[in-house]
Amino acid sequence: MMISQGVYANWNEERDLTTNGKDELVYYFKKNDQGQKLVLDKYLKRLIFIRSDRFYKRSIRQIKIDGAVIEVTSDPFSHYPEQTAIVFDNKDEVLKKLFLAKKVEFNVLYGREEITSVFLIK
Repeated sequence: MMISQGVYANWNEERDLTTNGKDELVYYFKKNDQGQKLVLDKYLKRLIFIRSDRFYKRSIRQIKIDGAVIEVTSDPFSHYPEQTAIVFDNKDEVLKKLFLAKKVEFNVLYGREEITSVFLIK
């Protein structure tokens, strides 16, 4: 079963203090109407996909940035099951592409069900 969700999203900034309270970290994120969120973690050079749903076991193997396929691996957070970290080789190049992207899409696998999430950037 293939479900496609095309949604417009904007890059926004989110600021957070480190645990010692001295340093301020800036994260960039995109949010859509379906409750999905992408967070660009430039410090650990990864993308975090957040989707609150009842299916916490999800897998992401590739993303498309403006149509170019990037192989990735995904790792769910044990303490935050709605969050999945997406890591990739050649991190600096992929982060640059993400900042300049007009369209980011990825297939999220929930067992045998595949859902395509699309974020269009204005």
